[in-house]
Amino acid sequence: MKPLHVLKTVPAALLAGVALLAPAHAGASTSQVTIMEDDAQTVVVSDAHRAKYLNEMKSLGADVVKVRVRWRDIAPKPTKKHRPHGFNGANPNDYPTVNWNQYDAVVRAIVARGMQPYLSLAGPAPRWASGRSDVERPKAKEFKRFAKAVGTRYSGSFKRGGITLPRVIIWSVWNEANLVSWLAPQYVGGRLEAPRIYRGLVLAAHSGLAASGHAGDKFLFGELLPFARPGQERVRIRPIAFLREMACVDSHYHPYSGRTAKQHGCDKFKRLPGTGFAYHPYTLAGGPDIHAPSGDEASIGDLGRVFNALDRLSNEHRFKVHRLPVWVTEFGFQSDPPDQYAAPLKRIPGYMGEAEWLAYRNPRVASYSQYPLVDDPGQSGGFQSGLRRHSGKKKPHVYPAFRLPLFVQERSGKVVEVFGGVRTGTPGELVTIQSRLGSGKWGALPGGTVALNSEGYFDRVFTISGASKRRYRFVFPGGKSRTANVHH
Repeated sequence: MKPLHVLKTVPAALLAGVALLAPAHAGASTSQVTIMEDDAQTVVVSDAHRAKYLNEMKSLGADVVKVRVRWRDIAPKPTKKHRPHGFNGANPNDYPTVNWNQYDAVVRAIVARGMQPYLSLAGPAPRWASGRSDVERPKAKEFKRFAKAVGTRYSGSFKRGGITLPRVIIWSVWNEANLVSWLAPQYVGGRLEAPRIYRGLVLAAHSGLAASGHAGDKFLFGELLPFARPGQERVRIRPIAFLREMACVDSHYHPYSGRTAKQHGCDKFKRLPGTGFAYHPYTLAGGPDIHAPSGDEASIGDLGRVFNALDRLSNEHRFKVHRLPVWVTEFGFQSDPPDQYAAPLKRIPGYMGEAEWLAYRNPRVASYSQYPLVDDPGQSGGFQSGLRRHSGKKKPHVYPAFRLPLFVQERSGKVVEVFGGVRTGTPGELVTIQSRLGSGKWGALPGGTVALNSEGYFDRVFTISGASKRRYRFVFPGGKSRTANVHH
């Protein structure tokens, strides 16, 4: 879905009792992109396998494909305690050529299909650049060199075998640094420690990328989990608390000073670089309507908390860029089946539509994401939030709900907002919104033929008798959407 600056509608006569109002959200996002990620299907696989799933992502309307670049997988002698003698970590040619193969292949394949590659520079780290484990205290100086090497390789001027590799312009740092299995330790003596470590990694990565010609690129920090459930506080940090500590402020957003600043590693604080905050706003059981219990947590229905935190930190001069956007870079709904503790499959299409509506209506949300495309194996380990089962079978109703999002929100008994889209749609393509009451026939809403914006979306408000009791769908030359009840 591509950006647009004007939302068009097709003129239509208004019937008695029916009024078409203005677009539902004049301030809605006009440049929101769709991100898809599934390294298991696109990275360490055969060329044919990779092509199959990237083609599918393209057919589903992905604009951006995210790839996690695992430092340990590229580094030489990753299990050794000492860095290889003479190794220059800033030079991509000093890494084993074979270790780059999978990343070169996926970046080239993404670009060949007209999508943007998005590289997340992530752990685990090689043993020689970390502590007692490959996620414990990764060394910022070595990470800077790694970032420079990756940036050089994907600068748009690096040649391999006579072929110039594509340029990458979207980057992020690490993965879920507020989870101990990705970054350790989370706490030391009751004090938050992971944000301090992560701060160093962000500064290092930005410096390394800038040194390799990427100073003007999209540079995202965060990639945080949304919750720290009761009893898990020692292995996770709530995301907004993590942000505050990373930015060297206390719980009241007052910058640390004096001895306290030194204790928190903030005595030489530098404003944090970044053009956006990457976030994984997964929901609790019950979907987007269930709010996170702590004010320092935020699911997709609580993104206002994240923006409030970012803006308060910006007011304290913690960031180089003001009014940072939020990039939803990993998202999906765990389903039953196969996970018996997850949301029933039949409810997920409604959750998906609502989540995308929540993202769309905020102009500072830069992206919407689906992770993964295919479920991980097993019933509850890993992620079962894909559009396909691990067997490859499409999840009924879920797969088409991603391709054709739809959500209907009650505003009053006679007024509803209808949001939807054709993810592969073209700007100006017409869709017709239909409704029916009870067992009656489907009929087009007068004024309900609208043009997709260049993101592929539409968003309209209707006043109609019995609006909140009706069911809705939309049709277009390529087919029809699922049927949606009104969300009250």
